[in-house]
Amino acid sequence: MAENRKLAPTTLLILLAVASFTAAAVTLTNITEWHVQSAGTPPIVKVVGNDAVYGNDLGNKLANVTIKTATDGTNRTIITIRGYTGDPTKYDEVIKICNKGSQAYNVKLVANGVLNGNWNYVQYLKLWLNNQGPLTLQNGQTTGETSQVSVSAGECVPVSAEVLVKPGAPTGSDLVVVEVDVVSTG
Repeated sequence: MAENRKLAPTTLLILLAVASFTAAAVTLTNITEWHVQSAGTPPIVKVVGNDAVYGNDLGNKLANVTIKTATDGTNRTIITIRGYTGDPTKYDEVIKICNKGSQAYNVKLVANGVLNGNWNYVQYLKLWLNNQGPLTLQNGQTTGETSQVSVSAGECVPVSAEVLVKPGAPTGSDLVVVEVDVVSTG
């Protein structure tokens, strides 16, 4: 029994020593340099569709597309669509997603939430990417994505939209502003 008592502290010391070696962390720093260069314009671009105009002069259209550079340096395509109160207003081609590159890309629309305003006067906003969808945005559902669509080199696919503005909505001002990104992988 005395032998067991001597063995227990020895065994405990051995276990502690092994545990300390396995718990010890070694940190190695491998230095890398990251050189950032411009590759020019991206191969996937957004262009004005047949149901919209570029700029703020609407003419006989109810949708317009403008481009701005945000304070964070990103390019932002601003799409403004107008809906008639109480009647769903559908646009077959607000913008087109075009592949200016030399290989196919998979493209999808990803909704990232409300940037400004609320859904008090808007029942829903539905988006389709080349007939895939709809991605429906409404009060309580402001995120989601469409299925991916393959866009071949030199090809363009339409983005369709439908909006239902509730009766009594004010005219001439943004009712709700949502961010929907075009995400492409290739």
